[in-house]
Amino acid sequence: MTHIKYLFGALLALLMLGGCGNDSDYIIESNPNEFAIYPIAIPVSADGGTYELKVTGNEAWTAELTGSNSSAASWCTLSETSGTGTKVITLTVKPSNSFVKQRSIIVNVSSSTKKLKSRVLQETMVLGEDEVLINGLVWSTKNVGAPGTFAASPDDPGMYYQFNRKVGYPSGPQDDPAPAGWPADYKDDGTNWLPENDPSPEGWRVPTTAEMVALWEIGATWVSAEQTGFSTDGLIIGVPEATAKRATKDNLKQLGCLFLPQSGWRNEFGIVDRGWLCAVRSGTSLSSTHGGMSLGDMGGYRDTWGWGDGHKVRAAMIRPVKNVQVED
Repeated sequence: MTHIKYLFGALLALLMLGGCGNDSDYIIESNPNEFAIYPIAIPVSADGGTYELKVTGNEAWTAELTGSNSSAASWCTLSETSGTGTKVITLTVKPSNSFVKQRSIIVNVSSSTKKLKSRVLQETMVLGEDEVLINGLVWSTKNVGAPGTFAASPDDPGMYYQFNRKVGYPSGPQDDPAPAGWPADYKDDGTNWLPENDPSPEGWRVPTTAEMVALWEIGATWVSAEQTGFSTDGLIIGVPEATAKRATKDNLKQLGCLFLPQSGWRNEFGIVDRGWLCAVRSGTSLSSTHGGMSLGDMGGYRDTWGWGDGHKVRAAMIRPVKNVQVED
C-alpha cells in the first residue's frame, strides 16, 4: 500500500532530530508552478513500505539520497532520480533491523535555482510480547511446539526434535516409552540443520551452537519453581547468576533472560531419559565431532559443546531465534 504522508505536525520533531542543514532548505510552495517538494518530513514505520514525495514546478531537477545514519545498504531507494516539472517520487523503505536506532536519511532535490530537502525518519523495531533481545539476537521466550508453532508457555518443553528433522515427538516424564513411528534407523548425514527441515514458526530458526554457547557463557543458573512461579524447575540463561536469582515468570523480559524448563531428551530408543537435565537442540557443530545439543543441570553441570554428532539421533527441545539481521 502507498502511504501519502503530509504530516506537517511531525515536521518540527523530524528536523530537530536531524539536526543539520538550514531550515530554508525545507520549503513548501503553495503555487504549483513554483519549484518545491512536499512533504518535507516523512515519518516511516518500522515495517517500512512505500511513501510519496511530490515535486512541483516546471524546472528540470535531480534527486539523490544523502546523510544516511544506517549501516544497512540501500534501506531507502528512489523511483526517480531526475525529471522535469511535476512528478511523484516513490520512496521504498526496507523494514528496520534496529531496536535502538531511528534510521534517518535526506532526500535532496535540486534544480538550477534551488536545493531542497525532505527528511525521512524511520521508527525502531519493537520487541514482541514473547521476545527478548540478548547478544544482538531476538530470542523467543517459548520453545517450539508442533512444527511451525510455539509451545503454550515458557515452562512447556514443547515437542522434541532430532537433529535436522522436522518431525516433533512429545515430551514426557522420565522413562516415557517411545512414541509410535520412532525411527530406528536414523543416520547422521554430516550436515548442519537445513532450512527446509527447520520446525520453527515462520520467521524463526533453530539457533546455531555458537549462539547457544554465547547465552550459556553469560550465565546459566538453576532456579526452582518456587522462585520463578513456573510449573517446573529449570535454567535461567543469558544473564549473570545475581540477576537470575531475581527471575520470575513475570519479569523475564524486563531482566532480559530466558527460562529453559528441565526436560531431558528422548534417547536413541525413543525413551525419555535424563529428565533432570535441560537439553536444547542447536543447528550447527562447533567442530567435526561436537555439536547439536547443549546441556545443563541443577548440580552446575554445563556442556555447551553439545555432545558428539553421534547423538544427533536424540530428540530435544528447541528454543528458536528470530530470523533477522539486527542492525547496530
